[in-house]
Amino acid sequence: MRDPDAVWFRLPPGYVDLDLDALEPLRDGLLADWATLCADPDRAARAARESRALFGVLEQLRDRGVLHTAIGLHAGDGTREGGAPGREARDEARVSVFSLSEVETGAPSSAAAAARCALDLATAGLGDVWESGLVELPCGTPAALVTSLLPGRPDGVDGPVPRAFQARLAIARPRGSRVVVADLTTAHPAEAAAYTDILLAVGGTVRFTDPEGPAEPDTAPARSRLLDVLL
Repeated sequence: MRDPDAVWFRLPPGYVDLDLDALEPLRDGLLADWATLCADPDRAARAARESRALFGVLEQLRDRGVLHTAIGLHAGDGTREGGAPGREARDEARVSVFSLSEVETGAPSSAAAAARCALDLATAGLGDVWESGLVELPCGTPAALVTSLLPGRPDGVDGPVPRAFQARLAIARPRGSRVVVADLTTAHPAEAAAYTDILLAVGGTVRFTDPEGPAEPDTAPARSRLLDVLL
């Protein structure tokens, strides 16, 4: 029998699943490792502050409950001038946080659920919205993307910390009023386009039926015009 709560997806290389009940030792280990990952002490200190900010996001996720969480570590697109030979890519390490949650919208259909969730994401007042619009995913259900620049500094983070960039992808389940929301957050807004592409790539792997199981008839709902009006 098909599990109505199941969702399948794949993360790209560089992401490691997180146990939100064991954040403290992971945070302490990563903060200690920045001294060896970065040749420049100033860069190591800045990376540590950025990591603390992202771990603040993780603590908030733990408090509200999520389906899945992962942390990513990747090399940046640029290189730092003046660094020791062979050190440039390591000095440009980027940390990001991925989470998957679910929202009950109370909407009468999956198309209306996606519209309502997307509107809530775009008008939640959690930052400056950069982009909002419809996206088409292989799973065939209504979906919308919202990107924004988050304000301020998480509680408990000292020192100057760049505003975090967050991309959010709302994907309606094939039936009912629930919406799966995939979030990707990083303290590197300059890499916003790259992280948006990563999130859309993950969204492209989302399935609500077992990808290795027997195929089911196509029952994806028609796209709601309400989505076009709202976004």
